[in-house]
Amino acid sequence: MSTNLLRLIPTDPAWTPSERAAGDALAALRDLAPGASATEAVRHDDVTFVDQGANFEAVRCPACGVQLEIEWWQGAMEAAWTSRFADLEVRVPCCAASTSLNDLDYVWPAGFARFVLEARDPERDEVTSEELDRMAAALGHPVRLIWAHY
Repeated sequence: MSTNLLRLIPTDPAWTPSERAAGDALAALRDLAPGASATEAVRHDDVTFVDQGANFEAVRCPACGVQLEIEWWQGAMEAAWTSRFADLEVRVPCCAASTSLNDLDYVWPAGFARFVLEARDPERDEVTSEELDRMAAALGHPVRLIWAHY
């Protein structure tokens, strides 16, 4: 049986909320996805890659839009792992732009975070920009939406 996850992460990979803000954001997530089979707030000791599971299609350069070779991306991920993702800076091979692994254009969105809000099987397909703004306000930081399928 497959699982769908609605994930929200701070746009800054290293940022984590206070306990109160995390609780407020988890309550807001429960309001956002009342039909979810489970909701949770997860704190990681280190920055971690928050993926989209089977929704992964491609990775594109945010500067020029070229689709990046998966082998290059995997090598960049392995290199960043040596610092436990503390250093996400990369130079893309297509146009030599300096960027971050977090700022690459993931098709479907993915990102890096130490804090993740997650709703399992949320019984919805979309989240509006107004709902994202409410989630960001509850958390106290802008958020990125990641839809994962496993």
